[in-house]
Amino acid sequence: MTTGWRRVLMTTTAAGLICLAASTALAALVSGAAAAASAAAAGGLVVVLSFLSLGLIDWAERHRPQLAIPLFMIGFALKLAVLAMVLPAVRVGDWLDGAWALGAGTAVLLVWQVAEVMSFAKMRLAVSAPE
Repeated sequence: MTTGWRRVLMTTTAAGLICLAASTALAALVSGAAAAASAAAAGGLVVVLSFLSLGLIDWAERHRPQLAIPLFMIGFALKLAVLAMVLPAVRVGDWLDGAWALGAGTAVLLVWQVAEVMSFAKMRLAVSAPE
């Protein structure tokens, strides 16, 4: 069954993967393999984390619909908390091109968010609980 959140998940994932592929290809053409790997790593991390949080909401909509919005908020906060704790502890390799990683990660995040807002705007959600 394709639910509202499943459509959001599919749309945002497609948009994120297209942006990831484009930014990785651009990095490879402009600056070489290390830049492409940096763009792929950062953009890929954004896609994976965003997919996991929307996947949780998609699951909730099908199994516990009343939890979809609270899980959306909790998933977002948890994602930020985990990133804030883990990223400072990660040792950056010499291969990482910071500019391409930042650029690709930001581009994928922005494209994902725009696709999410546009997809979410097309959903029809009940504001109050059914009687």
